[in-house]
Amino acid sequence: MIALEVAVTLLRELLRALLTPLRLLGYLPWRHYWRRVAREVLDAAAHTAPEAAETALRDFFAKRRSSCAERPHLFVSAGEASGEAHATRLVQSLPRSVRCTAFGGHQLEQAGATLRHALSEHAVMGFTGVLRQLPLLLRAFTSYLRLLRDDPPDLVVLVDYPGLHVVMAKAAKRRKVPVLHYVAPQYWAWGPWRMRRYRRAVDATLTILPFETAFFRRFRIPAAYIGHPLLDELEAHPPDAAAVASVRRQPTLVLLPGSRRAEIEKNLPGMLRIARQLRAGDPSCRVVLPHKDRRRTDLLRTMLGQADAEFVEHHEGPLAPWLAGAHLILAKSGTGSLEACLHGNPTIVVYQLRGLVSTLGYHNILSVPWIAAANLVAGRAVVPEFCFHHAGGWDDVLAAARSLWQAGPEREATRSGLAEVRQRLGAAGATARVAAIVGAFLVPEAHA
Repeated sequence: MIALEVAVTLLRELLRALLTPLRLLGYLPWRHYWRRVAREVLDAAAHTAPEAAETALRDFFAKRRSSCAERPHLFVSAGEASGEAHATRLVQSLPRSVRCTAFGGHQLEQAGATLRHALSEHAVMGFTGVLRQLPLLLRAFTSYLRLLRDDPPDLVVLVDYPGLHVVMAKAAKRRKVPVLHYVAPQYWAWGPWRMRRYRRAVDATLTILPFETAFFRRFRIPAAYIGHPLLDELEAHPPDAAAVASVRRQPTLVLLPGSRRAEIEKNLPGMLRIARQLRAGDPSCRVVLPHKDRRRTDLLRTMLGQADAEFVEHHEGPLAPWLAGAHLILAKSGTGSLEACLHGNPTIVVYQLRGLVSTLGYHNILSVPWIAAANLVAGRAVVPEFCFHHAGGWDDVLAAARSLWQAGPEREATRSGLAEVRQRLGAAGATARVAAIVGAFLVPEAHA
């Protein structure tokens, strides 16, 4: 039976992938409606505080089993490194009475979970990546179905990684095992039609941006805002004050071109062009390219050498001291740009699109008015953002950089807006809040 379910699931997902172009065509006539909905939700979220988890998730808690085993069983899955870090902190924060089984990596195993499949050590990205790793994914899914049959958990917690995890969630729901998704997918930005499938797959979702809960609740998906894990990271590892003071001795431009090879290759040349122009106007400008992924060191240094950018300092290690001391930050859109914004210094968010398909997608499929998380959280443009295909788009980035490099009302307005974003995100403690929700679900008497 398990082999049959795996085969049927595979065929269904392949068919779903093949039908994606038709789904996109069906979405286009409705894109203006979804953009209006997105704007309404963002405007409302910017003026209301998120509900407490106990209230927002009452329908989820109603699905708690009336009686669990002496040791409640939790299954947690992480499909890549950042998700495994979240899952590991969650497992470490739970009561010892909770028995944990996991898909992930050695970190989860060291935290005390019984590892069934090293999923996060073979992270899969994109359609071609899925095809290359299809045998691995099928083995993981088969192992998961056997777990649901032979040792069903009292709760399944799936961390990020929505592609495979939505499929896993549906399998659990068919067996009446409650499913909680930690780090909600960004369906509100790309393809809100997927919300209906998501609602059928999960019992509740936990968001890391405050406005997201309203999107999911609009589709009757119980959702709670638990804070952004970046806040936990900043609280646990604050930038060294002496290192920050050292950066501030000279006006510093920090470049964050992204973490993936394709992102770096697309965005770094334009960022170097901006850096040259700023230095031409202000020779005191120091340019720093910090990066915490050692796997990208050779690529970055090769690109700097090819561009004759000997004026750029490349540093490995933590980003926080550079971001906290920067005069201006150029950041590729993504988690890194939000991390930059959290330090409160003027930031410009950029993304150079690759090819015709991504350009058409940006202009026709994106349903939110901004790509920068800081702007979405504030419900208005607090930092300049630029998303473009042709290299000429860097001219607009340069104009914004020159404006923010100088002291004046634009620079102060940006700093004020970023302070508002930090306040909207609330306090650190995302892991503690997730652990409290999971603990209350599995061990209600201990959280009464």
